[in-house]
Order: sequence, then C-alpha cells, then structure tokens
Amino acid sequence: MPESTKLQVSDLYHHCTPEQWTFSSTADLKATNEVIGQQRALNAIEFGSHIDADGYNLFVMGPAGVGKYTLTRRYLEQHVEHLPTAKDWAYLNNFSDSQRPYAVSLPAGQGKQLRQDIEDVIDDLKDELPQAFDDEYYRGRLRSLDEATRKHRVRLFGVLQKEADRKGVVLLRLQDGHYAFAAQHNGEAMTSEEFEQLPAAQQEETENAIADLHEELQHTLLELREWERNNAKQLQALNDEVALEVISKQVNKLKHAYPNSSKLQHYFDDMLKDICSNLDAFLKDEQSAEEGTTDINIHKRYQINLVVDNSQNHGAPIVYENLPNHQSLLGCIENMAMMGALVTDFTLIKAGALHKANGGFLIIDAEQLLMQPYGWEGLKRALKSREVRFDALEQIYSLVATVSLDPEPIPLELKVVLLGDRELYYLLYDMDPEFAGLFKVVADFEDEMPRSIENDVLFAQMMASTIEKYKLIDFDKHAVARVIEHSARTIEDSQKISLHMGSMADLLREASFMAKQEKSQLVSRDNVQSSIKLREQRLDRLRSQIYQQIERNIIDISTSGAVIGQINALSVLGIGGFSFGQPSRVTVSARYGDDNIIDIEREVDLGGDIHSKGVLILSGYLGRTYASDNPLSMSASIVFEQNYGEVDGDSATVAELCALLSSIANIPMKQSIAITGSMNQMGQVQAIGGVNEKIEGFYDICRLTELTGEQGVIIPATNVQHLMLRDDVIQAVEDGKFHIYGISHVNQALALLSGIDAGEYDEESGFPEKTFNAQVMAQIQKWGDHNRNDKDASAE
Repeated sequence: MPESTKLQVSDLYHHCTPEQWTFSSTADLKATNEVIGQQRALNAIEFGSHIDADGYNLFVMGPAGVGKYTLTRRYLEQHVEHLPTAKDWAYLNNFSDSQRPYAVSLPAGQGKQLRQDIEDVIDDLKDELPQAFDDEYYRGRLRSLDEATRKHRVRLFGVLQKEADRKGVVLLRLQDGHYAFAAQHNGEAMTSEEFEQLPAAQQEETENAIADLHEELQHTLLELREWERNNAKQLQALNDEVALEVISKQVNKLKHAYPNSSKLQHYFDDMLKDICSNLDAFLKDEQSAEEGTTDINIHKRYQINLVVDNSQNHGAPIVYENLPNHQSLLGCIENMAMMGALVTDFTLIKAGALHKANGGFLIIDAEQLLMQPYGWEGLKRALKSREVRFDALEQIYSLVATVSLDPEPIPLELKVVLLGDRELYYLLYDMDPEFAGLFKVVADFEDEMPRSIENDVLFAQMMASTIEKYKLIDFDKHAVARVIEHSARTIEDSQKISLHMGSMADLLREASFMAKQEKSQLVSRDNVQSSIKLREQRLDRLRSQIYQQIERNIIDISTSGAVIGQINALSVLGIGGFSFGQPSRVTVSARYGDDNIIDIEREVDLGGDIHSKGVLILSGYLGRTYASDNPLSMSASIVFEQNYGEVDGDSATVAELCALLSSIANIPMKQSIAITGSMNQMGQVQAIGGVNEKIEGFYDICRLTELTGEQGVIIPATNVQHLMLRDDVIQAVEDGKFHIYGISHVNQALALLSGIDAGEYDEESGFPEKTFNAQVMAQIQKWGDHNRNDKDASAE
C-alpha cells in the first residue's frame, strides 16, 4: 500500500491566471444578458414553452440564487414576442338572469374600445331620447291622441246629457271625479228640500229616470275606459316607435362595430330590449339628474366589466404572482355594503393571475404557492378543467349558503411555470399523484460549472453585467480572479465555479463599497479580500466564543503529546450561512467483551442515523480485518467528549477507528495531528464535506497555543481537489509550521498518528511483527483465547 501523501503548497489552492486574460478590468468586457452554465435548463424551458399539449407545464428547479427566475423570464420575454397578443376578457350583464353574467373575449384592445363605445351610446341615448319625446312631431301625434280622446268623451257625455235633459235630470261631475244625477228645475239641480216638495208621483218618475240614467252612465264609462285603454296602447306604440327608432340607431352602431362576435350580437339585441323596457331611467326628471343616481345605475347596468385588458401588451402575457393564494390566482367576486346588507353584481367580478396570464405564461414560486391556503388545489383544478371558475371558498367547502353570482367560466389556455428547489419537486412528485401529469417538463438548474480559461472569462462577463446593472465600480482582473476563486471555495471544489448569482452580486456590491470608501477608480483584489473578511467577522461571534473556550481549556483539546484511545476529529458547524471548523476530542475505551461497540452518542439520543451507520461500518471493518475466522471478543465505547448537541455525519469514522485501535493495541496517538474522513468496510477512506473549514479550524486552534511544526491535518486524498485554503494556512505549510496529509486507507492514518508502520496482512504470515496491526491482532486474539477458556470452563 502506498504511503500517505504530504501535500505541497501547490495542492492547497487553485489560483486563477489573470495574466492569460486579454482584458485588464471589467470595463473592457462586453456585458452579457446570458446566464452561463445553464444550457440543460434552457433547453428544457425552450421545449416546455413551445410544445402544445395538455400537462406540459414547467417546474424550474434549483437552489435559490442561481438565476431561475431571471433566465426563465428572460427567455419567455423573447419567446412571447412571436406569439399572438392575448385576448381581452370581459363580463356582461345577463338581462334575463343577473346571477349568471356572460363572459366574452375580444381581440386585444377591443375590450377598452367596447367599454368606451357603450358608454358613448348610453350618453347619446340620455340626450337623444328626451329630445325625441320633446320633438314637435311627437307632440303633434300626442295631441292628436289626446284630442280624439277628448272628443270621444264629449260625444259620449253629450248623448248622456241630452237623454238626462229629456227626462228632466241634470248630470253632475263631483269634486272627486265621479258622476251623479239630480232632478232639475229651470236647468238647475234641485236641492233635497226642493225635491221632497214635488208630488210623490213625480218623485217616483224622476227616481226611475235617474236609475235608468245610472245604468246608461255605467255603459258610457265602460266604453270610455275601453277607449282609454286603446288610446294607451296607441300611446305606448307611439312611444315604442319613437324610442325604438332612437335606440336602434345607437345599438346598430355597436352591432356594426363588432360583427364577428355572435355573443356580442346577442347581447346588443338584449340590451336594446332592456333599454326599451327602462325608458324612464333615460327620461329622468331634473331632481334625479341633479342627484346623478340615474346615470350611475344606467352605466352600471349596460357597461361591461373588463376584467382582462391586454391593450398595452405586445405578444403573449407573462405574469409573476408573488402571493399565489386562491383569490389572487382564480379571482374573486367582491361585495359591497348597502343598507346593512352585502350585495354584489357582475361589475364586482375581479380577475386573478390565471385570467391575466391566459394565453401566455404564469410564473409562481412553488414554496409560496404551497404555503397559501387552497392555492395549490385551486390551481390544479383550473389546469385539469382548462377553465377558470369564480368559486368562492366558502361555497366550495360549504362554509356558508349565500346567494352569489355564478359567472360563466373562462376557457384557460396557458403555461404555468413553478419555481422551486429540488427537494420540493421530488416531494410533490412522490406525495401528489396529480403533480406529474400537470408538470411534465423539468428544467433543472446547475449549481456549478467547470473552471477553465473560457469559463472564467464568461464568469467575468457575468460580473460585468452585474456591475453595469447595479452601477458599481469596475473590477480589475486580479479582483475578478479573487471573486472566481472565492466562488470555487463556496462550493468546496477548486475545479468548479459556483453559479449562485445572488451571492456573487452581494460580493460585488460589498467590494465596490470598499473601493468607493478608498476613493479608488477600480476594485482591487484587496478590496474583495477585505469584503470577504468583514463578512466573516460579522458572523463569527460563535466561532470566537468556542475558540476562546478552547484557548482557556474550558473545552479540552490537546495539540501536542500522544494519548492512548484519543484522537482529534474535525467537524463543521454552520449557523446563519456561516460555517467554520471545530476540532472535537474522540475517546474510546476498549476491553474484553462480547462483540459490542457502544456508540454513546446514539445511546443518549445525540447521534444521528448517518453517524450510527459510520459506527456500524467501523464494526464491520474490525471483524473483517482482525476476526474473520473467530468471534470478536471485545467491547468498546466511543464518545465525542464535551459534546452537548447532536452528532451526525460519517466524517469522523476514520478518527473513531484510529482511537479504537489505539485503545485495543495500547498505542498512543499523536494529538498534534487531527483527522477527518469517512471509510468503507474495506478500510478505504472516502471524501467528506467542509474540508477547507476543518483544516482551517484545527490550524486556528494550533495557532492559539503555538505552532510547533509538528501539527497538521489528515484528509482523504479524494478531497485534495476541493482545497481552497486561506493564505495564512498556505503560508504556514510553506514555512513547514503546519502539514496536511492525504490518505486513501486507514492504515496510512494509523502510521501517521502513531509513528509505527501499520503493517500489511499476509495470508501466510499475517501482520508483520511490531507493526500497529500486529499489536491490535495480538490483543484481539488474547481476548479471543480468554473467551474460549471461559466457554470451556463453563462446559466443564
């Protein structure tokens, strides 16, 4: 097995080479609107936006800050320019059933024009109808009807009066409008006293005549009423004729202006009939005209409710809804208070984001959508039915039973784009059986891209675009190089560049601010470095406290000497977006027992599942390496000392194994070298996360005491490609004050930590004498012999 590799300075940091670039600062670069490194996602967005089939909505996934919204919106804005402009949508009053308004679509811009045209027609009718009924022609025909009625009345009552005169009776018209008969004398009606002085025979004759005349009066009044009814019909026909002529002329203007909509043609016919039935609203008196109430009611009754107006759009709409609840997505029907009650009508219908995006694209943040009550279910219901209904939640879930509107649903034809992270996508895919059928296109954004001279330049162009967008100070090429290097550091991979554009933009702003404070014309590498350092200082309170406790021996960490069964393992703590390394003392107590390795963290519920898995792997390695033919007759307990929080992850597995073998073999291990790394049951060391922070964390602790030149860190060899260490750590390595080793097998770690050759196993001779593994094997065999003796004694 090869020996461990002592890393050189060149292994610790992957520098940019700005000398190979042709630009001297970002001012020399052409800003680009392209989002780099996302061709896979862009191809998916292109496919999803073009395909015309049910369920091909998009889910754009990736971590926050990689430019999901920016790239998606930018592409869609270019795409919709070649699509037809979406239609306007309006609701019209249903004159026969006001609870069920009509929905009508119009070419973009015609909705606003229709609203204005109807308003003009109503205004014209309010002027023309009163004029038509005040016209001399109308008045002449009205006078003719009145004169005919008067003449007929005079003729009828003249005949009745002659008959009364013939019978000595006078016809009287009373003050209340009724008619009566009385005996007459010399053309005048007799008083009751005069009538009583007449002979009885004459009184009887007069009374009989009056009775006959009353009967004739009734016939006269019936004939007069019939005449008046016919006259009223003639008057109504005259009014209808005059009104219809005026109204038809105005409504026909509307019908001729919108000949292609059968629904509008039907609406205009109903509108004409309704105006004829409500002439009084147009023939208002002066008082109602001053109050203005009639105008409001007329406009409200005949005006359209333009819920979607695309007159200002060119191409299909793109709508981003930042509060995607049920109401904002699917619209609502508002109410207004009137005389202590809530009332509504078709003018109070309000469009939602689905209406506004109809014919185009609706962009929604998936997490926000799922956080809003009923929003997700409402969206799915609309996409499945391909229409938008104004369903109030209280009616859907039977919370109340109120009378409300039931507007005609609007057909839905759009693409929905959900933005979210990968975890949310897979959760929806697994938990919601309808999700996969509705969102068939996934655009998966990359977190990183390979570092190369070409990609470095592309990244610099992205920086130039951000600088131009936010009006920042330009960066010289050395500052650009530092930003790229920091980008690689943030994703723990020296061979990659982070595509988290939000973090990059923040760093550019802060470095530009530093340069502005110094009144510099260009941002320098030192400005970038100062910004990074200041950001750490703002967040490192917890790290400082822990390091102070270690320095004061409150947390016990040794960086010198050698101890049996004790190792400095390395872990990473992350809080509020800031991560730092912290050494942890791992101790192991091994003894004769029954193949039982106790994970104390697990026993007290402080160990996570992954950490427990690492301990079981450790147990598997022990059995395979040292007890493949016999039971492992030992027990051990493993613990992270002075740990009072949860321990998880398997990056301490190699450290735990080394401490365990040290306790078994009774061989002390160096405290000046810390170790990190996971392993498999074959003893092969595997990569871990946070390698830079772990190295720097142990270096900081060693520096707090004293750098002796013997201290260092052991890491998996596969993690070397991830190293982007701080300058002070690199300098300490270069000066020989600190060392970093890369290993691929636990035997290499044993040799480094103990100073004793680990020893390779031979099928015939076993482990070489005086090697580390030989001493482990000897102790395990000793415990095994003891175990067999105990069993033999029990058998006897």
